[in-house]
Amino acid sequence: MITKKFDFIKGSFYRKSLILVLLITCLPVTFIGISLYYAGGGRIVNELNKSHQVQLNQSIQRMNDYFSQLELYSTQLAFNPGFDESIKTLDFVGQFETTKELLKSLSLMRDTNPFISSVFLYLKDQNSLIGDAAGVRRITNEEDRKLFVSLLDPIQGIYWENNLKRIDQPESAQKAIVIKLPGGGYREDSYGAFIIYINQNKLNELVEKLTSQDGAAFLIDNNGQYITSPRPHEDGSESSFEEALKERIVKENRDTNTFVLKWKGESYSVSYGKMAFLVSTFTYISATPLSNITAPFNSMSKSIIVISCIGLLAALLLAWFASRRIYNPIGRLVRLIENDKGSDGIDEIAFLESQWKRNISQNETLSARLKEVLPRLREGFLNQFLQGHHYYYSESEMIEKMNQLDWDILDKKFAFTMMQLQGTSSANGKFSENDEQLVSFAASKIVQELASSPFPHNHVIDFHDLSASMLVALDGDESEERLLQELHTLSGQIIKAINDILGMEATIVVSPIADSIVQTPDMLEQTRKALLFRDIERTNEVLSMNDIKSEESKAAQYPFELEREITGAIRLGQEDEAMRLIGEFLRQLQQNSRTELIVHQSMLLLLGSILNAIMRSDTNPYTLYEGTHLYEELLQIREPQKMLAWFRTTLVSPYIQTLSLAYDPDLKHMIDALLTRLQEEFLTDISLEAYADELHMTPYKLSKTFKQITGTNFIDYVTRLRLNRCKELLLTTDQKISDIAETLRYQPSYLIRIFKKHEGMTPGQYREKFGQQG
Repeated sequence: MITKKFDFIKGSFYRKSLILVLLITCLPVTFIGISLYYAGGGRIVNELNKSHQVQLNQSIQRMNDYFSQLELYSTQLAFNPGFDESIKTLDFVGQFETTKELLKSLSLMRDTNPFISSVFLYLKDQNSLIGDAAGVRRITNEEDRKLFVSLLDPIQGIYWENNLKRIDQPESAQKAIVIKLPGGGYREDSYGAFIIYINQNKLNELVEKLTSQDGAAFLIDNNGQYITSPRPHEDGSESSFEEALKERIVKENRDTNTFVLKWKGESYSVSYGKMAFLVSTFTYISATPLSNITAPFNSMSKSIIVISCIGLLAALLLAWFASRRIYNPIGRLVRLIENDKGSDGIDEIAFLESQWKRNISQNETLSARLKEVLPRLREGFLNQFLQGHHYYYSESEMIEKMNQLDWDILDKKFAFTMMQLQGTSSANGKFSENDEQLVSFAASKIVQELASSPFPHNHVIDFHDLSASMLVALDGDESEERLLQELHTLSGQIIKAINDILGMEATIVVSPIADSIVQTPDMLEQTRKALLFRDIERTNEVLSMNDIKSEESKAAQYPFELEREITGAIRLGQEDEAMRLIGEFLRQLQQNSRTELIVHQSMLLLLGSILNAIMRSDTNPYTLYEGTHLYEELLQIREPQKMLAWFRTTLVSPYIQTLSLAYDPDLKHMIDALLTRLQEEFLTDISLEAYADELHMTPYKLSKTFKQITGTNFIDYVTRLRLNRCKELLLTTDQKISDIAETLRYQPSYLIRIFKKHEGMTPGQYREKFGQQG
């Protein structure tokens, strides 16, 4: 079949017609080529120059993007919470695993940007450098120590160093970025710095791409110093050319410009501009020979003339091959599909048709797979956006982005529902406290299933802590009242499903309606905070965020008396009594102020008071609780019963088990009697040793028992009694300070000193201030 086709194509009529067409075509092309060469050359050169400028600008933009990424990375590194002040006391030998992880982090930092050669962490107090390749090195040379300490002098938190020595390569110096820690701190606040050394070769390679091999391209800073090394030349001729370029551009003092420079018989197209980087400004300079730019035009024009002339002579020869040339596109397409296996014996058109249908089928399959993947892509994007990672998106950009992810949010309104689950300890034995993530996942799936029908555009966020949130896109034409009613109805259905399926209770807060999707990250945070103001005793209810906020202004009543009784019971080692009082403390909190936030804050205050009592008994809480962050653990507990269990098992029991003194009623009565005597005898010559002899105890045992029961030592207690008497005498009598000191069994100078230490002012100042107020 193919042979017959070739026989037909090689017919004489087609051949003669083709020769005529070739002749008619070649003559105009030749004429156009000549005219273009002589008349249109200048315009084409200008267009080529513009095209060159566009390409140059694109290359510059890529370079600027690399610098922007490096600047953004440096800024993020300065404020990374992972490198807080705890790192300045790191024991590199004792905390080997932490040191190993730190070195691994520095290595990962180096790989985040091609401009980074290596990353070092300098710690001033430890006089050490930690590097991704050099490990931990202590600075032993005084000159080096002064050099690195001086890096903390500049006011800027992040700045550029044009020539900074490397301690692991003493004979070399590199360009570097210095990031002071903590981020943006002054020298007295800075305990160290990150030092990012720049890969000079990579920087040179990127800048050299701005021009051809025969041109010149480099970066300079504000002072005219080279940021990139000029391209080396054997005869040194280009060095003076680059210096001439730099002098002219510095002299012009403009942000950007393009001009033509003649140098040693050659014309160069010069472009330069400035880019901001950190607190500095870099100037890029690119010079390209015009002959390189116009070379395509010259060769193209000459080629057109030559080809046209040759075409006139070769037209007859081309006719013999016309059939193959006409068939070439089809042949190439068939061979491409068949992978160069040949096309003999097949119908090319039928073959191409079948391949076309197969490609359509594959496209449909890929489209179906894309639809399956889109929900996961959308979920990931929305999670990042709601966490604030894409804050720079405008409303129009978000609409376009969500359209790409198969969500049409044009003219939509938005709202959040925030759900909190309770009752893992009472869920009929289904779940334990260790199943929080599993329960949260199951509840999120229930929410997603129930919301898919009334609100097809919904996004559920599982916080893995028995709470979940749902973002819904609402019909913009509906009234806000109707939309809120629909959300409340859906929330009620969700609570019922959770009760029936999971056997747990739930509270759901419905946010106000937002008109813009860019408002949703702030709305999510506000809704989560509003959930803290729910009634901790009430469950299975749907709340409006506005209703919850109206309760925020209610005053909280804190059971101070119970707090004192609790700390006293703990000091006495009475675990059951302490837990009974803590239960009563929590009950009164729930009666007086039942919001979760107030209850949490009050329980945190109680925790602080208990820790204070433990410290006063000469017990180190850090050692006792093995470094546990007690406040953070308590913040994670939302149910009252779990709070009580946590106070017993985590806080009270470990302390009482460490008490070395076994209390008994007689010992407690003995200390109470001693306190009564002190109230009567504190103005006489009293001493701990005298009372110990009377009570048949050693002074050490009496002192320790006194402090454990009262929470303060003997001397401080007596001093406080005498100072209270002093203040009474200052305000109710006209006695001199010396007379009052004699009454209190003190020297006047000693009385003045301890009075100022405890009250912040001298006795005379106290009488003048409070006597006038009275």
